[in-house]
Amino acid sequence: MFAAIPAIIAAISGILNRIIPDPDKRLEAATEIQKALMHSQSAIYDAMKSVMAADAQSESWLTRNARPVVVMWCLAMITWVVISPVFGLQAGTISAIRAVPGDLWNLVMVGIGGYILAKSVTDAVKAVKK
Repeated sequence: MFAAIPAIIAAISGILNRIIPDPDKRLEAATEIQKALMHSQSAIYDAMKSVMAADAQSESWLTRNARPVVVMWCLAMITWVVISPVFGLQAGTISAIRAVPGDLWNLVMVGIGGYILAKSVTDAVKAVKK
């Protein structure tokens, strides 16, 4: 998400050039916008961290393990894509993958990213406790 901030600033810079003629004031405004965007993204990550920490501490097996299960499923699917040509099933596999809606791929990516983030936070907390 942080990677989008430079693109947003680049898009806004044209508007700032028209609205704020003074280069110093324009730089100050761009810096403030960037700070606000970074703060917003940080708040999103903090909220994600809280949800993932609550999931990890849940009494429910499914809630605790949903992200790891998604990651394992994705790894299994990637493995299948790699080995499907051995069984002559590559064309069908690729066709099926192309039929998956883009929003579903985004959901999988968020699940994997969330798992990686949660795992990193958990490992960091364990390291700090030691």
